[in-house]
Amino acid sequence: MTGTRPSRLSLAQTENALNRLRKLLPSLNFKTIQISSPGDRDKITDIRETPPDFFTRDLDDTITAGEIDCAVHSAKDMPEQLREGLDFFRLPWREDPRDAVILPQSDGEIPRKPRIGISSARREEYCRQRFPEGNILSIRGDIEQRIAQLDEGKYDLLIMAAAGLNRINLSHRITEFIPLEELTPPEGQGYLAVTFRKGDRIFNLIRKLFVKPVIFAGAGSGSANNATVAVVNALKSCDVCLYDALCPAELLEYTPQTAERLFAGKRKGAHSHSQEEICTLIAAYARKGKSVVRLKGGDPGIFGRLAEELSIMDDLEFPFKVLPGVTSLSAATTSTGLLLTRRGLSRGFTVATPRKSGTGDIEWFSEDERKSFPQVYFMGATDINEISVALKKDGCPGSLPVAVVYNAGSPSPIIACGTLDDIAENPTVKNNSCPGIIIAGKNADSRFLYSSYGALGGMKILFTGSRRLFGEAAQSIEMFGAEAIFLPMIELSLAPDAQSHLEYILNVDWLIVPSPSCAVLLIELMEKTSTDIRKLPQIAICGLGTAAVFSEKHIYPAICTEENFGTEGLIVALKKRLKAGERMIKLCSDKALSRATNKMRDAFPALEEFHFYNNSPLNYSTLPDFDAALFTSPSGVDAFIKSFTIEALRGKAAMSIGEPTFKSLGNKNEHFNPLISSEATVSSMVSTLASWKINCKILEILN
Repeated sequence: MTGTRPSRLSLAQTENALNRLRKLLPSLNFKTIQISSPGDRDKITDIRETPPDFFTRDLDDTITAGEIDCAVHSAKDMPEQLREGLDFFRLPWREDPRDAVILPQSDGEIPRKPRIGISSARREEYCRQRFPEGNILSIRGDIEQRIAQLDEGKYDLLIMAAAGLNRINLSHRITEFIPLEELTPPEGQGYLAVTFRKGDRIFNLIRKLFVKPVIFAGAGSGSANNATVAVVNALKSCDVCLYDALCPAELLEYTPQTAERLFAGKRKGAHSHSQEEICTLIAAYARKGKSVVRLKGGDPGIFGRLAEELSIMDDLEFPFKVLPGVTSLSAATTSTGLLLTRRGLSRGFTVATPRKSGTGDIEWFSEDERKSFPQVYFMGATDINEISVALKKDGCPGSLPVAVVYNAGSPSPIIACGTLDDIAENPTVKNNSCPGIIIAGKNADSRFLYSSYGALGGMKILFTGSRRLFGEAAQSIEMFGAEAIFLPMIELSLAPDAQSHLEYILNVDWLIVPSPSCAVLLIELMEKTSTDIRKLPQIAICGLGTAAVFSEKHIYPAICTEENFGTEGLIVALKKRLKAGERMIKLCSDKALSRATNKMRDAFPALEEFHFYNNSPLNYSTLPDFDAALFTSPSGVDAFIKSFTIEALRGKAAMSIGEPTFKSLGNKNEHFNPLISSEATVSSMVSTLASWKINCKILEILN
């Protein structure tokens, strides 16, 4: 392409994005091609009068033409409606979203009637309120050109985005940050986004690392009391909730104050949004990395247009999760006494709507249509052969799809699909004596089963850490579309005399807390004994996982090694901070005290190691089926190998939280995939595993 080169900011933010992607995706090589946009070339037109694609048009042209694979943009510069044939995702790393005041280099004061350079209507409105006598002027050019105009005396101050200044190392020019409550930035300010050709297999895979599962949730019928715990928990952590007319209003109170609530309901003859608009909104929020809950009245799968809304998830390969709800059918029958099944009176029922799809008119059922309704049978899975024979006698063809669902509603349902002719011989059905629900009819075809589009979609992830960490692990694992299997290999408990020595432990200058689990035990002990957290000495820790435990209680360690989170990093940090004569205690497990070598002890001879908790291995005779295992400590690895041998990892992925845990897996890892987390947190273990999985899939495509 010919024309003006892109700005320094455009190049800087592109390299920033690509450097992060390179770390996550070593399977890909990125090459930067410089392409300008109308916004780079046109330095005259007021930004407030430019078209939506002013900063993206030429890049869109080049992607559409197949000359480049993707483009990196400031998210706030992207048009709300992308060009046909393009797709995007937002990167999760956000720069400072605030706007900032910039004054000339030679002047530190704002005159009474300042000449103010601005480039947006919202900044203009802010300046008219703050500087009522100011002269509002349009300003164009890249960041350096704007600042040059300021320093030349053409303006007395500028209002600019702090993110851009930070990205090109000009943060020292910021005179004042404007609080968010005084000047609300655009929703995308500080974020970067990547555009690409719609349907690109590789970029659809990359997006899986950054798009959160969309939750389609049943609100229950009539009252918030009929919502499930799972639905309430989803609402508590959402960024956006699109809700229907029949959703109990009280449920919305569970959403965070910062969450966006959008009414997307339908009543007969009055729709707030068309179904197509609702689907588009869901996808738009998901692309931006938002946690989206689509809240639907009753149960979303019964007359709730769920299939239509899931179709866009399938088209875009977005991860999703469906949470069933209490239906109006249950509320109208089980809650009132009008039970649909009574012994000796009725042993089945039909559910249907008399309204014709698309018109709302009443259209009664023909006999053939009634016969084609899917049929559901409870308590018949062990007699599936007899049921199949009976259905064929009733005129159902042998090719009619049949599904048998075991453990319905559990985290791990088992589903066997087939036809009336062959379902009885399906190995899952033939060898299963558990209760199951039989569904017969065209709706039971296996092609209708939900797909898992998460980065870890369909995988079973074994978490071997302590019980205290499983909640965080399960949330992260499910976020990437996998099933979490909990098999703790160790059990942590306070040492018998830990409580009686608590005052002694706290009466030092430095307290070294080696792990998140140890931090949890310490906080629990202080709460149990009503000990004031202000009695804590300076705390030194390794890794963000331990920091997160403390920050929940508003405790902020004096030392937290984030990148080099092993013992070596902590030793270096302590040597810089430790003063002569200061006392240190390291809280240890019985396992740590028994180790012959100890780098921390060698580095600090005066260090006192206190037996604070016990680390007891747990033994198992059977190992559940899994695809990858997460190990949070060397002792967990040791216990796993003792119970199942290293052979249990053959063909699997084994993720370690840090170098010591990684080394404990030994030198037999040619039979499995040994991985190490980029940070010492459970969530990082899962995201690192997700990056590895996506890299594997990319290599399959490239090869």
